[in-house]
Amino acid sequence: MKRLLLALVCTIISATVIVGGNVGLAKSSSEAETGAGQVVYQDWLDSSRSRKIPVKIYMPTKGNAPYPVVIFSHGLGGSREAATYLGDYWSQHGFICFFVQHVGSDDSVWQGERGQGRAAILASLKGAMNGQTFEARLEDVKFVLDELGRLNKEQGSLQGKLDLSRIAMSGHSYGANTSMTMAGQRYGVSGREQSFADARVKCAIYLSAPVVLRGRSPQEVFGGIKIPGLLMTGTEDNSPVGDTTAAMRRLPFDGMTGPNQYLVIFNGGDHMLFAGAVRRQQTEADARMLPEIERVTTAFLDAYLNGDKSAKQWLNTETSKYLGQDATFERK
Repeated sequence: MKRLLLALVCTIISATVIVGGNVGLAKSSSEAETGAGQVVYQDWLDSSRSRKIPVKIYMPTKGNAPYPVVIFSHGLGGSREAATYLGDYWSQHGFICFFVQHVGSDDSVWQGERGQGRAAILASLKGAMNGQTFEARLEDVKFVLDELGRLNKEQGSLQGKLDLSRIAMSGHSYGANTSMTMAGQRYGVSGREQSFADARVKCAIYLSAPVVLRGRSPQEVFGGIKIPGLLMTGTEDNSPVGDTTAAMRRLPFDGMTGPNQYLVIFNGGDHMLFAGAVRRQQTEADARMLPEIERVTTAFLDAYLNGDKSAKQWLNTETSKYLGQDATFERK
């Protein structure tokens, strides 16, 4: 991970408690009922790093265990409460979802700046974009993957409920960057290309992914991503923090060389659309587009986690018609 830290310092500028040994036993948990079903809040502890990892678990409301798994990584300054509309919808369609909170690049970064103005908040967010916090994110996801294996085996509420051969990764903004790294995005250190892909992740959904090329081509940066992927962005998806413009957001798709890659660009969609438009007043377009995001992402998960041939056919042949004037659709 020392090399990773160096790589990220060079390249990333855009953009329940469990105790015991390396993993440990559940200490506290809380549950809540939503309109979609049950959610469980847990705080896990990676004792090897003395690091708390809050998670929000969306329990499936249909299907039978073991369930396919989706891990979601929030954007810079976010939390496990990110993109609740997706957690609700995916769980309604048979996926057990773990929305992870990354301490150090979560909402704790800016909460102390409330009342100090937008400039102070942005400065705090920019300060949290560095190799150390990004390395911590990747370690968080790897810990969660390990912990799911333990929880699936040991006596408890999740025992036998997880199909660990069917795991997807997803995230918004900085979380999409986390997801792309877990999928195989390459980083350059001293002229050497490195990948931190995890073979346990079988497919991925990237929402508003940041793009940092540093003089390299999209193929050099993203060509190592071989698992099926769905990239979503919008024509107004300019980065609130960092230098990624809306026009650049498609570059990961252009650089990916593996099969079964998809790109959706929402007309008029901005950066916060994919978070559920929670930080601004929702528009009429949001009311149309959010259900479209739900439908297309779920078809992708059904196709590439569940091996559903009808979902894959719909994704390949009907998505463009379904989205209509709201978005453009490409695949390769």
